[in-house]
Amino acid sequence: MAAATATYKRILQLLEKWPVDKTKAGGRDLGEYLINYVNKAYKENKFEANPKYWDKQYLAIEKIVNNESRNKYKRLLSSSATGLTAEQCNAALSNEFLEEIQKEEESFFRKLLSLKPDKQ
Repeated sequence: MAAATATYKRILQLLEKWPVDKTKAGGRDLGEYLINYVNKAYKENKFEANPKYWDKQYLAIEKIVNNESRNKYKRLLSSSATGLTAEQCNAALSNEFLEEIQKEEESFFRKLLSLKPDKQ
């Protein structure tokens, strides 16, 4: 039990380095998802059942938190395949932007349905 608790605490300390993005609340943020996943696994005593798995998970999370791939493979351009910068992509994935898009889609479909000829 002590080893499982120590691994659990190590993972949580590592996840504290990863800030939760408040613009993606409601289960859409990877950091928030990982924290919930680890807490749920600990409550279900999964740390005791498979300690090697959780050691591997710690190493994988450590790579993500430390941006190892980003640092290893430097980008030459500041834009992505969409032509947007990282900041623009973050803004496009925020809850506020998605809500705005959803409102526009609803109004588009309402307009489309209002143009539909009446069946008689």
